[in-house]
Amino acid sequence: MKPWQAQVNNFVGQGGEAAAKRHLLDQGYEILETNWSCKIGEIDIIARKNRMIIFVEVKTSRTIHAARQMIGQAQQRRIANAAQLWIRENAFKPTYLFRFDAILVGAEQKLQHIEGAWTT
Repeated sequence: MKPWQAQVNNFVGQGGEAAAKRHLLDQGYEILETNWSCKIGEIDIIARKNRMIIFVEVKTSRTIHAARQMIGQAQQRRIANAAQLWIRENAFKPTYLFRFDAILVGAEQKLQHIEGAWTT
């Protein structure tokens, strides 16, 4: 990787996360956390809608298909483990449900929101 490539990737990723956040807000979600991290990993967006807490992984690439390919099983496990820690730290009552979503961002910030993208 070229020395400047990491900066470009970070900038592109931030743009994708901003588009994802706008989408969620437009759909009536409340954003609880962005880029929440712990020793296990990072969760891009944690949102709430009614009784549902949603852990969102955002992937940005040239195409939606390419972005979809970037979320592997190991990453899903890391996010699920981090989500368990977040739930413990925030002591959410059993009245809440939890879900893992993916928001895929392609060229020109076209996006696809996959609700329930994976289960634990």
